[in-house]
Formats: sequence, C-alpha cells, structure tokens
Amino acid sequence: MKRETQNIVLLLLGGALLKIAITGDYLRYVKGAHLPWIVIAGIITVLLGAVAIVRDVRASSGAGADDDSADAAGDDPGHDAHHHEHGARSAWLILAPVLAVLLVAPPALGADSVLRERQNFQPADTEFGPLPAGDVVPMSMTDFVTRAGWDESGALEERTVRLTGFVVPTEDGPQLARMVIGCCAADAFALRAQLDGGQADLLPADTWVVVTGRLVDGGDRRDTDYVPAVEVQTLREIPEPGDPYET
Repeated sequence: MKRETQNIVLLLLGGALLKIAITGDYLRYVKGAHLPWIVIAGIITVLLGAVAIVRDVRASSGAGADDDSADAAGDDPGHDAHHHEHGARSAWLILAPVLAVLLVAPPALGADSVLRERQNFQPADTEFGPLPAGDVVPMSMTDFVTRAGWDESGALEERTVRLTGFVVPTEDGPQLARMVIGCCAADAFALRAQLDGGQADLLPADTWVVVTGRLVDGGDRRDTDYVPAVEVQTLREIPEPGDPYET
C-alpha cells in the first residue's frame, strides 16, 4: 500500500471513531463506559495521519529535483508505475469498512438475533435484596429474568413491574426482549419474557415498548432456557433508546 493511502486510511479511521463518539452511535458497538477510549483513539489516529501527511509533503518537495534528474538520464519507470497503479487500486478496498463506519449507522441487534438463539442464562449472583416500595417497580430485563428464575423468596409475587424492550413475534406469541452485552455487541445475548394479554399480538417485530404487568407463575424456573411470562396491564410504544443494550 502506498504511503498516501495509508495516511488517508488513518485520517478516515480516526474521523470515524470521533464521529460515532459524538453522535452516540458507538453504543451500537460497545458499552457506554468505553467512550473515553474511543475519543482518545480517534484523536491519536487523526494526529498520526495528519503528521504523516505533512512529513510526506515536505519530503516530496525535496525529492522532486531528484526525480527530474532521473528522467533526464533516460530511466524508464513505465513498468513499475503500471504495477504500482494496480496495487493502489486494490489497497483502496481497505477503505470500505472504514467508510461503512463513517457513513452508515448500523441498526442495533434486534428480533432476528433473538430468534436465532435460545434463552440460555445463568446469573452470576443469586443473592437478592428486597424490591423497592411503590405500586410499580421499574426493572431491567436482566433483573426481572434473574429474579423470576432464581429468587425463591417470592418477591415478585403480586408485584407490578415495568419493563422496557422490543417486541419479538414467535410461534407461541409475542415476547419482550432486550440484548445484553458484557463488552461489545459481539458478545451480546438476549433476555426475553412472554407477553400475555393480547396487547402486543399485532405489533411488528422490533417495536420498542414499555410494559407494566405481573409475573405469571409456572414452568421450571431453574432451567437455563426458562422464559418468564408477564400478564400485561399496560403497554406503550416508545422510540428506540439511545443505548439499546443492557450492560
């Protein structure tokens, strides 16, 4: 790859990192705690590209006279120039993934990803404290699925919870899902709950909703692919959150 191409790749890569950091699109790739590292990496990469370009411009101005002398001496660079031209064309293909990140904001993982896997979740901690007071308890999907399957105290019984996620139509009826990541989207997995009551039956896949309801008791709770069911009391459609993943 020619040095000019390398320098342009550095500039575009650094610009892509800064762009997704500013717009918040980085949350579709990694968890929010990684933002400072993305900004630092973007700034350093842009500076490296800029310094390399300035250095090469200065070097080329000094080498111009030497090139003129070589041409006057009768050197024939035609074959080498033709070879390098084809190599440069291939090198530009490296820019494709960089431009994709720079120009296109990918969608968050959704219903298609959920349907490709079974719920297979084993919590690291099964020590549960009391639920907060209130008529409606806001919970993450992680907390809800964990308590539904492993909390033997019955804390969820007769309690109304509020959950946020996207709709996944299945053969057994609609489900509420949320993708959970530990570090980045590459290690994402889905947590799901069955939505009973009919309010979500006609909603298309990937519709983001907030639901309130109560846990429906039943099933082998300690099975790792156990999907708890919620008897829906209210359902409200919402825009996709800025951070679509739970961490």
